Amino acid sequence: MSLVDLFLRLDRAGPGDAESLPWALGVAGTRADARILDAGCGTGADTGMLLAAAPQGRVMALDAAPDFVALVASKYPAVSARHGDMAAPPRGPWDLIWSAGAVYNLGVGRALDAWRGVLAPGGRVAFSDLCWAGPARPQAVTDFFAAEGVAMRDAAALEAEVAAAGWRVLGARWIGRAGWARYYDPLEVALAGERDTDLVAAFRAEIALWKRWGESYDYRLFVVEPA
Repeated sequence: MSLVDLFLRLDRAGPGDAESLPWALGVAGTRADARILDAGCGTGADTGMLLAAAPQGRVMALDAAPDFVALVASKYPAVSARHGDMAAPPRGPWDLIWSAGAVYNLGVGRALDAWRGVLAPGGRVAFSDLCWAGPARPQAVTDFFAAEGVAMRDAAALEAEVAAAGWRVLGARWIGRAGWARYYDPLEVALAGERDTDLVAAFRAEIALWKRWGESYDYRLFVVEPA
């Protein structure tokens, strides 16, 4: 079974909780008639809440995995689900671009540069990205994520990337351990029936890392606007 096939069995393809999205919508001032792009929608863990937040608006879900797009389309017929690249987003214009844990594919600066031109006047972006959450810097964490192509930095450095790209931070918060558990607990159950031993070993190593060192890193959720 492929990685995509595994995630198709799960509600979430990454950490998240039920509180962070409403918080971000409030900070962004998202209206009921907002035009919202769910960039890197995955299996649609947040798409339904975005749809509920804009009952007079419209929501488009964008992902590079066709199977994810098909799943989101079947779950939420009112959403326009599209296969595509976050680096070349649909033109919108969008009042809010929501991207949960997906900007690592582009990098913060490149993602914000790509999204600036498709925002409506007064539009905002809400995104989350991985960074150090405390003073500890376990080498095991650094090595693990480096092997995944992710260079760890702290929240201040992440915020500096936002500023360097020409954006202003309106608010920021941590996802927190409960958000990780909402992802990893169902994933552990799914792994019990998975036959791809390499996939199982990789995810079990990732989960074990979080159980041992999870206090040292987290997803930081930002709401930003062009400066």
